[in-house]
Amino acid sequence: MLTEILKIFSDIRSEHEPAPNYSDILPSVKENPRASIEFLKEKINIINNLKEQHYAETSNVFGKGFLIPLVRMGISPQLIFLNRNFRKTAKSLYTRGSFPMRTTLGKQFSADPTAPGSLPIFEPQTLSNYQLCYWGVLDSYYRQIQAERIYQKISGNFLWASTDDFKDFNKTLKVGSLLGLHVDDLEEARRMHKKITTIHHNPNVPSPANRWQTSIDHDKEETEVIDRVAFYDLLFIENVRNSQFIDASLAKNLH
Repeated sequence: MLTEILKIFSDIRSEHEPAPNYSDILPSVKENPRASIEFLKEKINIINNLKEQHYAETSNVFGKGFLIPLVRMGISPQLIFLNRNFRKTAKSLYTRGSFPMRTTLGKQFSADPTAPGSLPIFEPQTLSNYQLCYWGVLDSYYRQIQAERIYQKISGNFLWASTDDFKDFNKTLKVGSLLGLHVDDLEEARRMHKKITTIHHNPNVPSPANRWQTSIDHDKEETEVIDRVAFYDLLFIENVRNSQFIDASLAKNLH
């Protein structure tokens, strides 16, 4: 949805996971982070040759091994830290059968709890499939917080947003303004925005990989994930507890 929403602004190319795709090389980057360098050089070359003044690319893979190498190369793009309810996101991954370190989709699109730089958790191999999905959601949030700290240090431009923010036209315009974007035709932008926000983007296709598990005690399984992480990073768990994206039924039981 964000990819399409950004198209209401003028003189912008907005893409979702275009070629070359971060996910295609993520498995290699998890094994050897230097693999990201040549990939990023290719990506930058393509972007520099586009005719539009602005370029936006959405990818949930970018922050899982490419931001830090890019900053080390002297490039700090504006960032949108996009989030929605952690449980809904984990359920989405589970429905797709995208289990970190365990399924093909999970290996291609998610971080690996055994790889350096990932959100630390003990005995990840004993987690259930749903717990791995929830860990993957928390790992992305962990990396966003890390990116925020990096950008505060280097004076990079970033903002936090929820999916609901972009369903509001005025909020969308405000976000665009913070990113240096504008619209030439306000009414046309409003019409486009209304059309885009009525579409269900990127719907889930259930995977047979999870067909055997019919019921999940989400509070119990998520609490176990958070407890295992808390032994390594208690301050991060405080961020999770205070986040607007955690279920209230879970947050009150965390300690």
